[in-house]
Amino acid sequence: MKYNKAQITLGVSIMGIIAVIVGVAMLPVFTSLIDDAQDLKSVAIEQVTNTGFNQSFSLNNDDLIPGATTVINGTCITDAGCATSPNGTLREDIEFAINTKAGLLTLINRTGTWNVSYQFKPDTYVDSATGRTVIKQVTLMFAVGLLVAIVIVSGIAISNK
Repeated sequence: MKYNKAQITLGVSIMGIIAVIVGVAMLPVFTSLIDDAQDLKSVAIEQVTNTGFNQSFSLNNDDLIPGATTVINGTCITDAGCATSPNGTLREDIEFAINTKAGLLTLINRTGTWNVSYQFKPDTYVDSATGRTVIKQVTLMFAVGLLVAIVIVSGIAISNK
């Protein structure tokens, strides 16, 4: 069976249009996934209460960023001067210890209700700086591929007229 030029042009044009529509629909999805792979997440307040000295708590997230954990006395929220007092903000490695990989908080010789703020790496985070640089290019290459597809389909349609 022989196809004439118009049938081939129409088939290629339809496939190109479908590819562009699917590509444009997928672009926000790729962008969102790539943003998630580069962004650290923050927890504003996670509250823990200990009734005895040296208790440990598993935080809701693990893979915490070292040095980005703050522990503040939960009763200090309403008292502005409390946050700077010895019972307000706890000092890391003196009044609390944190296992950043496991997300384990240990309060040292303290009791009470504590508000914990921290940053963590979500499961989708890419640890390697090189990897983050490479994935930034994925969206760009995808967009360039879409433009190339549009130019090719347009060129085929124009050249066959």
